[in-house]
Amino acid sequence: MSDADRTMGGGATAVSLSAVLPEVRFVGCDDIVATRCTAEVRRCRRGDVFVARLTAAGDGHEQVARAIARGASAVVAERMVPTHGVPLAIVPDSAWALARLTHACWGDPAGRLRLVAVTGTSGKTTTAWLTAAVLAEAGLRVGVLSDLGCLDAEATEPESAELGWPEVFAAWLHRLAETGCTHAVVEVSSRMLANQALAGVACGTVVVTNLAQANLDEHGTVRDHRAIKERILASLPADGCLVFNADDPRVCRLAGRHTGPRVAVGLRKPADVTAIAVERSLAGQTVLVTAGGHAAAATIDRPTTGFVRDALCAAAVGLRFRVPLERVTRGLEAAPGVPGRLERIDRGQEAAVFVDHPTSGHALAATLASLRRLTPGRLVLIAEERAAAALGPAGRFVERAARWCDATLVVPAAVLDADADGAAVAAYARIDRALATASMGDCVLVLGRLPAGGGSPGDPGDPAVAGVLATLVDGWLQLSHPPTWRGEQAA
Repeated sequence: MSDADRTMGGGATAVSLSAVLPEVRFVGCDDIVATRCTAEVRRCRRGDVFVARLTAAGDGHEQVARAIARGASAVVAERMVPTHGVPLAIVPDSAWALARLTHACWGDPAGRLRLVAVTGTSGKTTTAWLTAAVLAEAGLRVGVLSDLGCLDAEATEPESAELGWPEVFAAWLHRLAETGCTHAVVEVSSRMLANQALAGVACGTVVVTNLAQANLDEHGTVRDHRAIKERILASLPADGCLVFNADDPRVCRLAGRHTGPRVAVGLRKPADVTAIAVERSLAGQTVLVTAGGHAAAATIDRPTTGFVRDALCAAAVGLRFRVPLERVTRGLEAAPGVPGRLERIDRGQEAAVFVDHPTSGHALAATLASLRRLTPGRLVLIAEERAAAALGPAGRFVERAARWCDATLVVPAAVLDADADGAAVAAYARIDRALATASMGDCVLVLGRLPAGGGSPGDPGDPAVAGVLATLVDGWLQLSHPPTWRGEQAA
């Protein structure tokens, strides 16, 4: 979604602040009616309600005069500020107020959809798209709002969107409803929760994949991060269903705070929805999904344990909407690969080669641990310097990866530059040697993605470079393993 779309603080619905903001106090008026709101002073237009927020970028209360000069018709703030006669509303939490007003100005589109919110430290994206595939297999009109893109009922390709902004999130919910979606699967990031993007939104189903100590550079202490994640429960009504990972003690503690319906999924602990591996290798796996005394097999090409757990979360959501288990497993099998989430590169080589795009060190560790158990030979990790630095403290990446990997190659961004220096040329030589010596039973994991047209905002490191690294490996394999037919090289 473009920056222009982010300016949309609401649709044409007129909203009374006293009707949608609890504990609001008015100064200089009895009420305020809004049709648009914004927290960015440079985007404030005549007639907008300006919401003053305290963020890492600065204190919006100090920008009130500028917003009024640009035509703000009213101000929402957390404390008394000079408004020179412009109506003022004081609220306990202006971030919550902004999100709630934005949804209301769009006509509260979430009320027209059956929302499934997916959150956690890792596995959110995969779980969201698997869930959408399961519900679509049942014939439901499903929209998806995800870090990898947003898809409405009429689109064929996901569109990029900055869902961390409440204005963008509300606008997309409106779009899903307008295009005929009946269900929406929403990947809820820590940033969305920190920005109170779900303020006033009721999610009938919430999925929590796992909870680990990640994103502390953005959210501060472990306690702060946990408090932000726990906000997801505020969007879950008393009769809403919580789908949770029973193998994660932190998630179990969180689940204990919800007194409504709960569905546990797990592989190690007793759970309502579980799975048994029938056959498993680097080539993929066949699992027997069991729930409610019924069982159905699913064959999937992703070999990791984490993918199975994500699939169980998706299965639990399907069962929540009364999709038969056999159709649930068909949906899991039919689900297209999630770009950047353990994509397989198969050019006829003997070794298994995957491209992964982990969003946290926790996600990468889980993937490496799973691949290590399945790899009888050597496990090799190839990462670009900036992508590696984004996943952990500088200098610790190789040390941590050595827990699972036989070799870890961290290469500079200039590895394919036409005027590459000696270090970049040497890095390419290491990649060439690692791929040339990989044989049957070995596994190579490349951090990046195989993009259709480059990466997307928010990628670890430089998205363009991460894409180049994956494309480099794919190109090397193509050249080293040309397609053949009956022993002759194909034309």
